[in-house]
Amino acid sequence: MGPSRGVVPGDAARRRQRKERDLGLLKLPKYVELPGGVAPIIGCRKGDVAPLVILTNFRDHVHRSEAVLDRVTFRIDAGWEVCTVTGPYRGTPVTVCSAGIGAGATANVMEDLINLGGKVFIQIGATGAIQDRIAMGDVVIPTAAVRDEGTSRYYAPKKYPAVADYRVVSALAVAARNAGNTVHTGIIRTTDGFYASQRIEKYVARYNAIGVLSVEQEVAAILTIASCRGCYAGATLLAIGNLVTGQHSFNGDRPDLVATAWLNQIHFALDALLALKDELA
Repeated sequence: MGPSRGVVPGDAARRRQRKERDLGLLKLPKYVELPGGVAPIIGCRKGDVAPLVILTNFRDHVHRSEAVLDRVTFRIDAGWEVCTVTGPYRGTPVTVCSAGIGAGATANVMEDLINLGGKVFIQIGATGAIQDRIAMGDVVIPTAAVRDEGTSRYYAPKKYPAVADYRVVSALAVAARNAGNTVHTGIIRTTDGFYASQRIEKYVARYNAIGVLSVEQEVAAILTIASCRGCYAGATLLAIGNLVTGQHSFNGDRPDLVATAWLNQIHFALDALLALKDELA
């Protein structure tokens, strides 16, 4: 028996192939959660995360931040080496979360925090200055970041700028200066590595010549993700080294900066969040 009238052999197979192609290969949703609505990276649920968020690099910073809060209402150490606490600061709920080191780790944590209600983000980090006028212990507050890491390209095209929210920058600068810090605002560079990608002469010379203040490993991703997802972000970065003067806390110059001053930025960062809560959160 020949084929049915009007039907060409193989049409059904081609239609099926087109349908499968239109559906795509990826079958998982963009965001996943564990049973009970638990975010897989940070181990939190709805209600655990405040709209105002401090991001840190280290779990120890989160543990030590508990002494700054009025009290702790939520605490978890997640399996992905992420630690989160939530509690009021001067009566306003805030969350402090360790996001790890590097843009990729920070992006994973930040995505979960946004999904659970995080809205305004301030990173308290450290940086290596590439301008000789920036002294050890000075505070760098980025207005924008060179996207020289690999994570943010998955969120936005290459020409999309990583820009801090101007209100976050202003609030941080005011709070940091009120706390007695020497503050520098301007463009920084974010890169993936601590060694080669930061310590190549031609890159240091290039960015020094065009006024880039310093280099670190997370901020460009934080700013890009916040912009793309309708949130607000900024950072305060303690200068613990200077690539053009040769000083660094890890070499024994001002070890107190790593031991205490790095985390102490949380005091004025929290004050900045309180100044922003009514407008942004």
